[in-house]
Amino acid sequence: MQVAKYSGPNAAPLGSLGDSKLEPGAGFNRLQILLCGLEASNILLSIMASPGIDRRVVEDDTLEACVNLIKNHIQKHLIPALSNTGHVGVSMATSGNGSGGEEAERTPKSKKSRSVSPNRGVVAKSLKAVYSPILSTVGQFGTMIERADAFVACNEMDDSLLFTLSGAALSTLTIDASPIVRADAASLASIIQVSSMDLIAAIFRRYPRHRSIIVEDVFPLMLKLPASKKSLRTFLVKKSAASSRTGDVAKGPPTSTVDDHDYIQPICALTLLLIQSCVVMPSQDDDEQMEGAEDSNDSWALKDDHSGLQGCVAVCNQFTSQMLQRCARKGEEGGASEFRPILSNLIDDLLLVRHLPEYPAAGMLLLYLSHRLGSDLLRASSAAKNQVEATYLATAMDAFGKITSAVAGSLQRNRENPFKLPESMNLCAPSPEPTEEINRCFCGRGNLDTFMVDCDRCHSWHHGSCVGITKDTVPDIWLCDDCTLQTTVVEQAKVFARGSRDSDSLTSTDHNHVLRQLLLSYLSWTAQASHSQIAERAREFLIASWVKQLEGSEENLGSFDLGLVRNFAISQWTLPTPQPNQQRPRAHLTDDGNQRIMTSLVASSELCVSFNRLLGVILRLMGDKLASLRKLSVKAILQVVNIDPALMTQPTVRKEVSRCFHDESISVREAAVSLVGDYIIQSPNLAAAFHAPLLERIVDKGISVRKRAVRIFRDVLLSNPTYEGRVAACHAMMQRAADRKEDDGVRDLIHETFHTLWFNSKAFDMGITGSPAKSKPGQLGTKAELYCKEVSAQMVEVVRVSGSNEVLSTLVKGLLFGFAEGDKDKKNVERKKRQEDSHSQCKLLVKALIELLLSFEDTREHKEDDGKQLVAILATLGVFAQTFPELVVPHVDTLVPYLKGDNGVKRYEAAVVSQVSSMISGASSHFGSGELNRLTSGELPNDLVNICYKFPSEAVTSAVEALAKLANHPDAASDSIQEKKLLKLATQFYSYLLKTKDVTNDFSSMKKSVRDNVRRALAALGSICRFYECAGAADDHTLDSSVFVIETDVAKLQLDNLSNAAFALFLQYLSKEDESTKCLALRAMNGVFISRPRVVLVAEQMGIITSVIGDEAPPSVQIESLRCWRDILISEEKRIDSGAAKAKMEAQKNVTLSKRIGGDQDGDSTISGSVLTKHSERLYALTLSKDEKVRHMIIDLIGHLLRQGLINPMETVPHLLAVQGDVKCPSTRALALKLLQTEGEKRPDMLRQRICAGIKQAFHFQRNVYSDSTNGSAKVTALIAKSDGPKDGWETIFDAVIKESAIRNKKAQRQGLLKGIISLFEKDPDVKYSNADQLPMLAFASEILGNLPYTSLSDPLFIVYHSSCIAALDGQGVLTQFAELLGGDVCDPNSEEDDIEKLSKQGKFDAAQLGLEAKGAEFGQLCVEAARILPLLKLKQFLRKAYNISEARVTSYVPSEKELIHEKGISISDGPPFSFTMKSILDADGSINWSNSVKIYSSFRRMMRDAEADDVHVDPEPTKSPKRTAKRKRGGSDQVVEESSPKVSPE
Repeated sequence: MQVAKYSGPNAAPLGSLGDSKLEPGAGFNRLQILLCGLEASNILLSIMASPGIDRRVVEDDTLEACVNLIKNHIQKHLIPALSNTGHVGVSMATSGNGSGGEEAERTPKSKKSRSVSPNRGVVAKSLKAVYSPILSTVGQFGTMIERADAFVACNEMDDSLLFTLSGAALSTLTIDASPIVRADAASLASIIQVSSMDLIAAIFRRYPRHRSIIVEDVFPLMLKLPASKKSLRTFLVKKSAASSRTGDVAKGPPTSTVDDHDYIQPICALTLLLIQSCVVMPSQDDDEQMEGAEDSNDSWALKDDHSGLQGCVAVCNQFTSQMLQRCARKGEEGGASEFRPILSNLIDDLLLVRHLPEYPAAGMLLLYLSHRLGSDLLRASSAAKNQVEATYLATAMDAFGKITSAVAGSLQRNRENPFKLPESMNLCAPSPEPTEEINRCFCGRGNLDTFMVDCDRCHSWHHGSCVGITKDTVPDIWLCDDCTLQTTVVEQAKVFARGSRDSDSLTSTDHNHVLRQLLLSYLSWTAQASHSQIAERAREFLIASWVKQLEGSEENLGSFDLGLVRNFAISQWTLPTPQPNQQRPRAHLTDDGNQRIMTSLVASSELCVSFNRLLGVILRLMGDKLASLRKLSVKAILQVVNIDPALMTQPTVRKEVSRCFHDESISVREAAVSLVGDYIIQSPNLAAAFHAPLLERIVDKGISVRKRAVRIFRDVLLSNPTYEGRVAACHAMMQRAADRKEDDGVRDLIHETFHTLWFNSKAFDMGITGSPAKSKPGQLGTKAELYCKEVSAQMVEVVRVSGSNEVLSTLVKGLLFGFAEGDKDKKNVERKKRQEDSHSQCKLLVKALIELLLSFEDTREHKEDDGKQLVAILATLGVFAQTFPELVVPHVDTLVPYLKGDNGVKRYEAAVVSQVSSMISGASSHFGSGELNRLTSGELPNDLVNICYKFPSEAVTSAVEALAKLANHPDAASDSIQEKKLLKLATQFYSYLLKTKDVTNDFSSMKKSVRDNVRRALAALGSICRFYECAGAADDHTLDSSVFVIETDVAKLQLDNLSNAAFALFLQYLSKEDESTKCLALRAMNGVFISRPRVVLVAEQMGIITSVIGDEAPPSVQIESLRCWRDILISEEKRIDSGAAKAKMEAQKNVTLSKRIGGDQDGDSTISGSVLTKHSERLYALTLSKDEKVRHMIIDLIGHLLRQGLINPMETVPHLLAVQGDVKCPSTRALALKLLQTEGEKRPDMLRQRICAGIKQAFHFQRNVYSDSTNGSAKVTALIAKSDGPKDGWETIFDAVIKESAIRNKKAQRQGLLKGIISLFEKDPDVKYSNADQLPMLAFASEILGNLPYTSLSDPLFIVYHSSCIAALDGQGVLTQFAELLGGDVCDPNSEEDDIEKLSKQGKFDAAQLGLEAKGAEFGQLCVEAARILPLLKLKQFLRKAYNISEARVTSYVPSEKELIHEKGISISDGPPFSFTMKSILDADGSINWSNSVKIYSSFRRMMRDAEADDVHVDPEPTKSPKRTAKRKRGGSDQVVEESSPKVSPE
């Protein structure tokens, strides 16, 4: 074919002249032919559409030619021209020919041809001359389509022509109008599409038998529709009441500047028009057949429905069914991914237009979509997981949530702005004309300088532009919308009221009848004025739906005679012939009034009436077994509550949301927390109701859940300063920030929260609620002080309720020092900014706390709780004293009086003096010489000394520390008052201890006063040795134990030699018999160890350490020794981290420069850790202590040793795993779990490798620790009650370890772990018989395997596979050995029950009768072998049932295969956990227990027969399967066998 300037398949009528070359003017001639054809077709269709014309006057060929012309002109001319796709035909033609023709040959090689894509901004030059004449035919072609519409309505056509015509009309919806072709391309496309939709609707209405085919043709068309945001919605509709709630989904082309219109997809408009076109006139009587029902081929007719909507219902059913079937297809079936966004867009459009009178079918289609979506979602909840398409569920739930939320919005709008209609037929008289003009226009604007109209009844004024009246069209009588409704309701009531009515009252049902009539009048007038098919079909649909509603109504619901109303509605079916200059009906409402009517009618529609059912579906799915459905349903309820927050107050909604707070799925809990968080700020009642559940989520296992909970509390605290749960929320968040294991993101969020609440420098200009504080200029300081005063009160309240300032101290330190220097990433920049802000705020906060303290003293009433408040204030102040001690220096005079100990708070005096002493101690290094002399020359030293004589040991320690720091101050004189006081204090306590050391060996028998004095003396003397730094206090490298001698001459005691003498004295008290004295002596010695680390070596040489942690030491002494070691490690770590060790090193002149450069800041700090490392075996042995406190303390100490790198993790992990068996002490298990989590993050492979050793250790732990249980035998179990989750159940002691580690995320690591545990059941090839003592441990391991938290079906399949291997290989051998021993059939040893089994079942077994006594030893050993395999047989049976594993799946499974997607995310079925108890085969004397042995023998044979009956084939060479061979080609068969049975050492 010769190619012209424009050629190709899309342009054959205009662009080609056969095989001849185009002559000049040929294109014009072809265009004239086209125009003539269009004109002839127009004339022909006009004649045939005229009334009275016989169909036979036109030949079928002529009619067929006319239809083909319409089709070709649409598909080959108009669509390419409007969409700018004519060049696609050129490209296809050029590439299809062998050569490019003459044009191609004449093209220079240096110039490359370039295709032009649609909407690229240019039009191919050769196409400009073609597009313009084609588009000039749009007006004429639109007229021809309208005449074709009229022709179809009054003439019969062949099916082939109908389908050709409908297909051509449908293809117009694929037009993607390009503005670069013509500026008005969108308007031209709209003309064609609207005319084509009317034509399709005419065919659809005229030929019911073809409706299903046309509906099916619509779906392939959907995949070809324009998908860009600009071209998606081009069909113009009025703006409805739902537009403001729908969002951005219906925005039209950017060129549109009309504010009172929206846009929807043409395909949505067509769908609604097709549904509304199916309505037929309702029958006047119930006995009459409906119009159109006599057509025998019409399968759409429903015989029981006389409303005329049965065809509409059928189309809705087919459309929703076809649409959702396509969306529900799985990915491999194709099409689903394309239809799901189409469904979402369709629902958006339906929700947009359902408030428009022209589209009443939108509500029906949404109703059927919601029913079908709800059914699909409920069906998915009961289906197997592999039968559910997750993506479709997400789409369906999102669509269902949209519909439900829109319904909730309709109900809410109608509830908040109801119609005020007369409730009686006696209408009140109109009010007299007011003296002042009242503007009641619905637009909300004031009295503008514009034309306004006065209502003749209520005399309110309205803008003429708003009510559609100009100066030239003012009617004689005009009523506003409210008055029109009032009068119309009463007039209609008088006409349609039942004659036998007892009262004149009107109901909402009566009101709805009137509102429908007003809407019908509006649609009738619109249809007459505009000749709109949409309006005409809408009024018919409204009449039919009105009739249907009347048929389903009860007669006594209102005052109207429903029969009269029904007949009156049907009588308006035929649209009256419009008269010239016809005016609107008197009962006419404005557009705003019509929208209010639609809002009221929509709220009473069937869709809105079903709201409770829709909401019930979502609430039901919130408790579904599928986590994905639960998460989606929570998001759906979020959509609904977003529209109507009042729903959160409903008990059913709150109950389900609260349940989701404890859901086992993290994503569901996060969604539930997010749901509550959006509304908790708006409603204080809601915040109080969900306070406790939200507080629990702060410690949730899911990081995202914790973050969301923190954000919610942050918003609540910022917006509501008087929130009742403020203290509990702050305390919980600070605890999370103090947790070492907390995620950095959560910790940063908490720090940011408290920085905003308490440390924000911008708060000087803001009130606590975030609004600018109102004050006069120049009062910035006052505002800052007020803010800090409020913040300080909040801090004190938090400390008071929590009972400790530890979490607050950790928070403040984190804010001030939690930023890493040198790290330049964004987060650390933010942390540095928070640090700077917090530092500048601390000074004001300290000042505010001092003022709060003074205010407390002025207003205190000396009640019992005053002491608690005073301690809280001082503890809060102490936090800042620890962080910035210099800030306390200006306020020392305010604090010192509290050291007198006569503060009027008897129960809390010790805590008060302890807090103040600690603050004095911290601030002492910042005292100047003058300040130091002033304070020490006063009562401060005496007060500190008096504390040591009056208060318990905690206060004594604080007072001694403060006095020692004052004595060691650089500006203090050598014979200062404080040093003399300290020496006198030490001498007195030393003298007392020296005097009483030989009084008794058991101080528990002494008087209480003596015991108290000994306790005080040991505490004070130990504290003095710890805190006072002597000149040249560094010990020699080798310290001789001979220097530690008791000084009997007290006069020779000096602070410099006190430590040696005191240590020797402490040793004397350590040797006493009573435990309390031993513990006090250890605590005192700890002070010497901390100040002089090398003394630890002396203690080690003297055997002190071995004695206090040995088996002979009482548990209390062991606990105290472990606590002392922990304090030593913490003290040394703190000394290094704070820089005190470095400062001390620099102050020592004998430290060489090389040591300083090498970083050996304090070599003595490693001595204590080294000594402890030497005793690591003993420390591990203490984890098996029968004392709970000892076990907890040793795990705490091991944690510090691990963190400081002082013990080997490989050796430690099995012992930590063993402590997971400490089921009676949850706190110890939790502490060990944290350590395991830390090690698992660092070394996941090591944790997997050592877990088998941990199982053995846990088994032995329970046997040893719980050996004194009932009946003298240990209660060993691998199961514990679940610690969290909504359902009661059981979990293994290692569940938490596996859940929190990286093991469960990698198949290879999981299989290695499982294979390592299963290897415990394999027989040792180096021994003849298995050890009977190992059988209980195997039962313990089987319980773990049976109840681990598997998330993929490959895990239980892996266990079943290897269990089958062991049973097949070892079990058959054991059966054969039994047959040889008992004289059975060796060839088939287990074909049926033998005599032993039968007698055992009957309880008549007698070994002597069967002659087995002589074979007892060998029979017992074989029973041991059977007992080794028996747990695996029962485990295999349990797993297959619990996880619903079919025989076929077991047979086809190979360990090396890839995990299947649908087999992930499994959960165990409800039922009891797997439990196995191994009874003893041998008695204590080594003889066989025949009763237990025979039971094991019978169970083993029966289980082996059951395994054979299951016909599970275990192939030791899985590569023989053809299918599997292809998948393993890369590795070879030998490699596969090796991989399928990985060897993992149990150790």
